[in-house]
Amino acid sequence: MITKAINFLLNEPPNLSKFFIFGDEHILNQKARSHFLKDMDLKMLEKVTLDLENENFLNEFEQCLITNSLFNEKKIVSINLSKNRLNKNLKESFSKIFSFETENLLVVETQNLTKKTIEKELLPLIDSNVCVIDCFAPYDSEITSYLKNNLPKNLSGSEYIQNLLEMYENNFSALINDLEILEILNIQNESEAINVFSNSGSRNNYKLIEYLSKGNASSALEIVISMKNNDRNSIALLIWILARDLSALKYLKQNKNLKTLGIWDSQVKWYMAISKKVSNFKLEELSNQLDSADKKFKGYVKGDPWLDAKNIVLELAV
Repeated sequence: MITKAINFLLNEPPNLSKFFIFGDEHILNQKARSHFLKDMDLKMLEKVTLDLENENFLNEFEQCLITNSLFNEKKIVSINLSKNRLNKNLKESFSKIFSFETENLLVVETQNLTKKTIEKELLPLIDSNVCVIDCFAPYDSEITSYLKNNLPKNLSGSEYIQNLLEMYENNFSALINDLEILEILNIQNESEAINVFSNSGSRNNYKLIEYLSKGNASSALEIVISMKNNDRNSIALLIWILARDLSALKYLKQNKNLKTLGIWDSQVKWYMAISKKVSNFKLEELSNQLDSADKKFKGYVKGDPWLDAKNIVLELAV
């Protein structure tokens, strides 16, 4: 059974150890993962990341499950599938993942496959003991329900919610990030909330791409430093912003429409300016560096994700 991520976040996570997360709404991927890990002591779990596309994947996977850690009782085994199409070998490997009996936590994630492909080719391979989470963009009705449950009571009226839906123009990720800012700042006052939604919050983070497009490295770095100083946990937001921006630059190289990424028409010019200056090779290089930052943030590897983020910002500015 598939659970929409936005509904998954409104309820207590199931008592399961196997998860399949799919969909291209990056913020929902992050939030869904955080939600089912919230009650776990992550310091007591060994983190392992595997690539489903690796030709030795099954051997690595089996070895990972049978090898016990000296210091940790269980493992979080994260398995990535980044391709946008499937072949016979990938489907065979996928079908075997969830058939293993293990007390370890198994998390398979894919963001590049279409929903039709997933429903037709992957879901039939999964049994009922796997929690399947759909992280594609939610419908307005689902966002409305989410807002009613997450906005302060005095801000959760139907008219106010409708205004937010119109203001964010289907840019759900930006809306969620601004909701988090309300929570961080403990804002209950309507005028202060309107200020966040209208002027600050993640919308101001679009200033980052504007500065980068103009080669203004110092102002771009000021945004990064401000985010770190105000809330070190905002690295998750920064990783999301940079992932969106790198995806947008790749889309432009492929003549794709940026609206699917929730980017407004007025902002496209900034991405186009950078796209003319950065090569496909450099974009892949920066994407790999961002992936490294994400793994450091999640604790899979050691290191400071803020340093990777700063380097990416500098590379794009130059």
